Amino acid sequence: MAYFPFFVDIEGQDCLIVGGGTVAYRKVQVLKDYGPRIRVVAPEISERIQALTDGRLTLQFREFREEDLDSADFVVAATEDSQLNRRISLLCREKKIPVNVVDVREECSFIFPALVRDGDITVGISTGGSSPTIAQYLKSGLRTIIPEGFGDLAVQLGGYREMVKEQVPELAVRTEIFREMVSAGMEDGCSLSRERAQQIIDQKWEEYSRNQAEGRSHD
Repeated sequence: MAYFPFFVDIEGQDCLIVGGGTVAYRKVQVLKDYGPRIRVVAPEISERIQALTDGRLTLQFREFREEDLDSADFVVAATEDSQLNRRISLLCREKKIPVNVVDVREECSFIFPALVRDGDITVGISTGGSSPTIAQYLKSGLRTIIPEGFGDLAVQLGGYREMVKEQVPELAVRTEIFREMVSAGMEDGCSLSRERAQQIIDQKWEEYSRNQAEGRSHD
């Protein structure tokens, strides 16, 4: 069965990663940019993970304990002990805590997609755990078609949303305006000044008003 692609705000949430090796390191790397508080629990923790330690990443050099789950919002089981990973999965499911068991789809309640990120733009690709190789292949292809700086343009357009909503009451016209803004921004190196944005608003609203007036004149 395919997984539904929720996009979840994990900033400030408590993430427990059990395991201190290469796989755990990769999970720490991908999660850190999204702002959760991460706790890594393992008897041995790699130097690469230790090098990432900051105010949002804490390390505990010991074996996993069931009470470690008490404060966890979501859990990643990334040890080399399959029986321990399975036990963690079962405990999490009993406690209704989302859990990912690395490379064992059947024991996961959520999975990590292949990610393409540019600023606020995040694309997640999943094959439901069937073929990570295909997911990575698609990820490589997406990187070639997303223009450099597209994430910056997305942030700019987000800053113009209220301006458009205040000036343009019609949803259909707002949609046209944002499409035109995207095109104009891409033509100008993935950047759109406030002045250019205002020109597009004025132009599209004038076109809409003129069409409305012409329509009424024919009635």
